[in-house]
Amino acid sequence: MKIKIEELKKLCLSILAKRGLLEKEALEIFNEYLDAELRGRECHGFQFFPNFGAKLVDSTARKPKIIREEDNLLFIDGQKNLGQIVCNKYVPGLIKKAKNKGIAMMGIYNMHSYLMPGTYARMAAENNLVGFVFNYGGRPRIAPTGSIDPILGTNPIAIGIPNDGLPIVVDMATAKIAMGKVRLTEKLGRSLPENVTIDKNGRPTTDPIEAMAGAILPFGDHRGSALALVIEILTKTMFNVDIHNKTKANRGFFFIFFDPSIFQPIEEFKNNVSKLVKEIKNSRKAEGVIEIFYPGEKSEKIKRENLKKDYLDLEEKIIENIKNLL
Repeated sequence: MKIKIEELKKLCLSILAKRGLLEKEALEIFNEYLDAELRGRECHGFQFFPNFGAKLVDSTARKPKIIREEDNLLFIDGQKNLGQIVCNKYVPGLIKKAKNKGIAMMGIYNMHSYLMPGTYARMAAENNLVGFVFNYGGRPRIAPTGSIDPILGTNPIAIGIPNDGLPIVVDMATAKIAMGKVRLTEKLGRSLPENVTIDKNGRPTTDPIEAMAGAILPFGDHRGSALALVIEILTKTMFNVDIHNKTKANRGFFFIFFDPSIFQPIEEFKNNVSKLVKEIKNSRKAEGVIEIFYPGEKSEKIKRENLKKDYLDLEEKIIENIKNLL
């Protein structure tokens, strides 16, 4: 079902305003959902907005609090605020610190998640920094290699690298399939791909309902399992995130931004990155491949094409569910 972007924007901003958000905050949140849709990332798009809008108000939320700040460090208690609001407030400061000192880190806990860590890794790259963003997935979803129990979060990682052309942006979960895709598959009444999820008894399943009661497998088997574990330590264990403590938001986030000009002039670095990218793109293509894309390139091109239109094509049920929030 086609809906004009301006119509959807007006609808979503009205819903967010009704729930007490300032216009600037509401716009930041809407723009992230829109960005996901424009990039073809349906699993992070407006299908989640009805759930988000329905539970948005958190009467215990207060202003985010800086626990510790130094020349190249920020440690933030999100105070149960929304990830988009907290990060749009503090990531620019992290960028400034990284540019001043060459490298800077930020840890955030007790904050509800934003949609995509790639949003902030891209911000780093667009400011000529290399950015690493690690997220705790919020609840156990991944069965570590050799186990059938969901122990680890899907624990996304994003990396942004400046380039002469479009920035390189890696944005991925450590699971074979993102939880958002599992939920979207269930909503649309479809089946999951083979060999990405298991049911509660450890048997492979393509049924998203069974998968949500079971576990998702890590990508790359023991490699993805190891990466998910490391990210969990850096984003959950390090911040003492307790998923059973309902007085706090059960998420942890860790950012590392650094300036590659520490090692070589930024234009030289970007030129070298560009040479490597061109070598990959100009290499011989596998059978059936029309174009080779580097991470972040395809989604940016999809976004630019979609921006030429003034509408989105969403499932009718998703639009109805958003309207029901008014």
